[in-house]
Amino acid sequence: MPSRFPIAVAACLAVVTVGTAIPAQAAGGPIAKGSWVLAPQSKDANGDGFIDGDGGVPARGALSLSPSTTMIGAGNHVAQPNERLINGSLSWYLGNTFEVTLNACGSKGDSYTWTITGATTVRTPPKAIKKCTSTVSLPEGVYSFDLAVKSGRATAHRVLRGSVRNYVLVSMGDSYASGEGNPRNIDAYLQQAGLFTSFTPYWDDTSCARSTHSAPARAALALEKSSPHSSVTLIDVSCSGATIGSGILGPQSRAGQSVSQVEQVRAIAAGHRIDAITLSVGGNDIGFGAILQACATKANCPTQPSTTPPLKGYPTIQVGAQANLATLPGKYASVNAALASLAPGAPVFPTMYPDITRAADGSACTYLTMGPSDFAWARATLLVPDPQSPYSYATTSGAAVPMALTAGTLNSQIAATHGALGWSDVAGTWGASGNSSIGHGVCAGDQAWTFGLISLGPLAAAAFHPNPKGLEVMGKAIASALGSAIH
Repeated sequence: MPSRFPIAVAACLAVVTVGTAIPAQAAGGPIAKGSWVLAPQSKDANGDGFIDGDGGVPARGALSLSPSTTMIGAGNHVAQPNERLINGSLSWYLGNTFEVTLNACGSKGDSYTWTITGATTVRTPPKAIKKCTSTVSLPEGVYSFDLAVKSGRATAHRVLRGSVRNYVLVSMGDSYASGEGNPRNIDAYLQQAGLFTSFTPYWDDTSCARSTHSAPARAALALEKSSPHSSVTLIDVSCSGATIGSGILGPQSRAGQSVSQVEQVRAIAAGHRIDAITLSVGGNDIGFGAILQACATKANCPTQPSTTPPLKGYPTIQVGAQANLATLPGKYASVNAALASLAPGAPVFPTMYPDITRAADGSACTYLTMGPSDFAWARATLLVPDPQSPYSYATTSGAAVPMALTAGTLNSQIAATHGALGWSDVAGTWGASGNSSIGHGVCAGDQAWTFGLISLGPLAAAAFHPNPKGLEVMGKAIASALGSAIH
């Protein structure tokens, strides 16, 4: 375990005596075989690959096109299948002790006793132990689990040593972190998709379009399932539309967020150690939405002005995007200072934005009114982590317009945080879609990891955001980066 996560160990003793008989003595004396597992904090009650919390579940049809608006089960400390995260943010209740199940079922003899030695506080089970398993609640720490199996006057021992560890992971950022376009019942919609399909999205948090289908939530569950001896608690405050100033560091009033994401995490964590932070932000700061709007309505869009903030007032979209990209290093530094106060020593994992620009054959997309030149420009000047300057943009008339990339691209700015701030950029969220010979962009058909225009209703904002497959791939990349750092 990395030295960044030291565990203090103090002497303490707890004895759990099992009063029921276990299988009869084997010839030659008793046999002690035991194991222990830590109960998950990121709970997947029905094994569908998504976290279930305790924030309530629709009374009927949770995964249908139109779930019931009546919610049941919230606050009963039981994770039901498809149940929302608590307040849309917390995968389970943050506590100071964690449930450990001790298993002596492989032993042979007359009776057995567990002796647990380790951290400062040990609690015996609240009710009688039955058969060959028992449950205790333990604080984090390093333990020795001594199983003693008796048969007559003979005793056999098996000593297990391990660390009880709960990792607290935080997800912050914008729509690419929240899972925009992927409510819990997205599959029901996609099976009957149509621009005018009647649909009621079932979100973990509606105002922020936050979902456990998101890439960071998938990563948290993957880490939870990676070891029976550790658990993972997810604090997710990501919100669609977030910028660094309005979202991460300040209130996001349009989404009904009265305090910043940093302060939301501070309140939820309530003094608990935070082990890692994933962060997706910067796209809205440079005008992602304004660029899409302009390119959907104007030919040669990078050479045209925008009437939408934050690009409004610049002579062209290209000039405005570069101007806003130039502000990112200072903004990321401000985020770093805030996170250092929130979670001292916790590694920060900024996720690169995926490639949404290429067709299945690797060529630049054509989609709606946007032509290949527009998509090629977006890839080269906004997304590639290693941009080449100047970029030559081909207009519809065949003219070549050189464009300086003095401020780089969004993903190159994210990559630069590694050297400037010590962050660990998750390049894999770009690499799988951006470096492959097969394109997975908005026009890639069955190979698409990105939504096109799928709705004129409640999922309209899903356009140009990762679809379920895209989030799955991004989740794996985040899990890989996190796993190498915290285990």
